[in-house]
Amino acid sequence: MVKIICGAKGKGKTKEMLTLAAQAVKDVDGSVVYIDKSDQHMYELNNQIRLIDISEYPVKSSDSFLGFVSGLLAGNHDIEMVFIDSLLKLSALTASEIATIIDKLDALSTDVEFVVSISANKDDLPDSVQDKIVFSC
Repeated sequence: MVKIICGAKGKGKTKEMLTLAAQAVKDVDGSVVYIDKSDQHMYELNNQIRLIDISEYPVKSSDSFLGFVSGLLAGNHDIEMVFIDSLLKLSALTASEIATIIDKLDALSTDVEFVVSISANKDDLPDSVQDKIVFSC
């Protein structure tokens, strides 16, 4: 399952993600992973959450991003939730590719829940992902 948090830049998406991640640690039995573009939020996250600074890896396209996430899941079967902050930046996506990558993440999510933030207004997202939006600011 993929859940989307969307809204314009600076409207509180990351704060909502951090809150949901903190709650996830209490609610899930497995591991929680938070993928971000830096380690800026390291001290805001519970120490049981694995923060991955994607800038430390050679992820420069949407395909390499999906490969990175696939490898992460293949290497740890205990992962139950993955938070991806700023999906468009992390995966080098264009707005036209949003539906495609959400579909591919959904295909990977048989045992994992993804929560992604997208810096775009709800109305600007494709119709095919509208039912996955859980928070819009």
